[in-house]
Amino acid sequence: MAAGATQAGCSRIIEAPMAPVGLSVSFDGERSSGIYPTLLNELGAAIGCEFRIQRMPRARVQKMFESGQADVLVPASASPGRDADGEFVPLVQVRASLITLSPGKAPRSLAELLALRHYKLAVVRGFTFGTAYDQAIATLRAQRRLVEEPDAAGVARALRQGLAQASVMTANIFIGTLTKDADFAPLIKHVRIEALEELGWSESGLYLSRHSLTDTDRRALRTALTQSARSGRVWQLFNDSYPPGSLAGSIRPLLP
Repeated sequence: MAAGATQAGCSRIIEAPMAPVGLSVSFDGERSSGIYPTLLNELGAAIGCEFRIQRMPRARVQKMFESGQADVLVPASASPGRDADGEFVPLVQVRASLITLSPGKAPRSLAELLALRHYKLAVVRGFTFGTAYDQAIATLRAQRRLVEEPDAAGVARALRQGLAQASVMTANIFIGTLTKDADFAPLIKHVRIEALEELGWSESGLYLSRHSLTDTDRRALRTALTQSARSGRVWQLFNDSYPPGSLAGSIRPLLP
């Protein structure tokens, strides 16, 4: 971060709307906290940029980014569908898994899940974990076997109420959501996490807008964010936020 302090700063306030995402992003009224608000605020202080972080539903954040009303999309997995709107900056590696709250045999692949005609999935609207995930979601939506929620808390409620049998997301997001809500905390002991064959490790980070940011601002932000990931600061924020050992299998630092 110190190396980034030599940057001249940003030409204006950077619009960074976010949706609650477990321990990664949370809000108390208008006050934001969590891994990504902390990272952006630290980065802003180091390079002379101010970020305006406002609470928005995830689907609305996505639409704002696509239309150039939001300068960053965070957190976000790399997706070819987003590349026309933004430049991706990787910060960590993640792996999405099948998450259930009830015992019993769970599907081991998206193909197996799709073949179970009674099986419904609850997901966060606007999340993506690669092409295989996107295709499965489109199929389930067409078959009316998809419950789409604005955030992970909505997914937890849907699973608890039996509206769907499972969800697919990174386990740290789901566990973080349950941890922060006393009403959901008792569910933690029931959580089962299963790897899905089609979903391996992929990069996650944020997108910088190609529509609204100047080349100079985007370059300054990209450089500072990349330095934060390479220095280990991003990974330190995750480890400081989650209990020891709880990130295994769902998130890890970028490979050198």
